[in-house]
Amino acid sequence: MGTAKAAMWLALLVLGFIWGSSFILMKLALFDTQGQPLFPALEVAMGRIAIAGVAMLPFAWKHRAHLTGASIPWLLVVGGLGNMVPAYLFTTAQTLVPSSLAGMLNALTPLFTLLVGVAFFRSKVRGLQVLGLLVGMVGAFILAFQPGTQVAPDMLWGAARVVMATACYGVSVNVIRHQLGHIPPAGVASFALGLMALPALVLGWSPSAMDLAFSHPDGMRGLLSVVVLAVVGTGFALIAFNRIIQRTDALFASTVTYIIPLFATFWGWMDHEPLTFLHLVGGLVVLSGVWLVNRGGKATPKS
Repeated sequence: MGTAKAAMWLALLVLGFIWGSSFILMKLALFDTQGQPLFPALEVAMGRIAIAGVAMLPFAWKHRAHLTGASIPWLLVVGGLGNMVPAYLFTTAQTLVPSSLAGMLNALTPLFTLLVGVAFFRSKVRGLQVLGLLVGMVGAFILAFQPGTQVAPDMLWGAARVVMATACYGVSVNVIRHQLGHIPPAGVASFALGLMALPALVLGWSPSAMDLAFSHPDGMRGLLSVVVLAVVGTGFALIAFNRIIQRTDALFASTVTYIIPLFATFWGWMDHEPLTFLHLVGGLVVLSGVWLVNRGGKATPKS
């Protein structure tokens, strides 16, 4: 394995840890130590985007020459569909489903990356990739509809929100690869998040949020979780992810979701979330489908 290829795989591993840990961080912001609601889901999601946008301003200023009228619509797509909308979908989903399940379903991202690439960006598809799509959908079905258990409609809606978020990621990844490859990774991340910062602030601002942070025993822990989510899990991780996309291809980059469920499940288990045998089976089936998609596309890093 060449140095460049090894570096890309190492970057995927680090991203897998960061984004796999984001699910438990969202949970810490949403619920207190007694399992009662803490910060509202909308405030957590929009606060995450607004803080990330502000944190990325130095990068936006540095790369301001790359911000053109032609690139702004695509940056809005990345900022909206790739960041703001999924942030809200994931945060609200985690009020309905365990964080470990959300992490497992997130592994569907490469499947949607392939579908969007084929449908809108003329990406080629092979038989093995089609098989991977079908296998991945079966795995998602097992995760969401486990036999022998009573599944509330709210839980199904929560799982559906995660799937919708992964579809948004599929669009964003392809746009970064095919439409924004000429902009440095830090520029793409900072512009996309910067354009969403003000709308997120307007949508998520609540005067009671800071009062809660200082008055509730777990308020500061929740606020710190949002800040870490914003700066590390959204801002800097997005820069690294964009670099991987531009150095390799959309499908390879999206396979970071091979790794995310492992860390998401670990943190969920550490937090005493229920983990059944069928959860593990469904997660393995999803990952098998993603592996088939990646194998069929022969998506390997460029040296």
